[in-house]
Amino acid sequence: MPIITKISEQKKRPNRRNIFLDGSFAFGVNLNVVARFHLRVGLDLTAQHVTEIEAGEVRQECFDKGLEYLSARLHSRSELQRKLMRREYGDAVIGTVLDELQRLGYVDDARFARAKALSAAERKHQGRRRAFMELRKAGVSGEVAEGALQDVYSKSDSLAVARELAIKQAPRLRKLDPVVAKRRLVGMLQRRGFDYEDIKPVVDEVLGHGTDEFTSRGRKP
Repeated sequence: MPIITKISEQKKRPNRRNIFLDGSFAFGVNLNVVARFHLRVGLDLTAQHVTEIEAGEVRQECFDKGLEYLSARLHSRSELQRKLMRREYGDAVIGTVLDELQRLGYVDDARFARAKALSAAERKHQGRRRAFMELRKAGVSGEVAEGALQDVYSKSDSLAVARELAIKQAPRLRKLDPVVAKRRLVGMLQRRGFDYEDIKPVVDEVLGHGTDEFTSRGRKP
């Protein structure tokens, strides 16, 4: 069996170590892998050991990449899984890494959903319906999404937000034919995800009454 004769730090990557077997360079591994497998000079390595170490190195690389993505912004578990899948670590490795990241609290769909809902309500000025669609698109379950939205939008005045957006558009819209102006305002607010109950009074207030066309287009059947 080959014996580890030397372990040296890589010059440009101090968190990695070069492993030498029987006097020759064999492979490089993350420092965490060295610790996990108790690698040391004088240790005998079987072929099975080497295979396990190589698998551990892939897992560590996947874990580190996951942390890198999470350091840029919060991700849902589904989003992170999709990104890691592009790097071909393998389903089993990715699943194990995601479970570990979730156990450590780095991945938390409930926290992600609430943060995204807050951004939708307060920064992007989106209605609840649009926020729900964005959360589902990010892979958050319907139950978790609804919980986050209930928490955030129960404290948010959607009507006031819709009114603020409409008022900003009003000077430009008033230069148009009234029917066209109302159609465009309705469309803008619908794309933002506001419900009929919020849109109609805002359109009436900002552009005047007579929104029969909107009523026929916007009211839920």
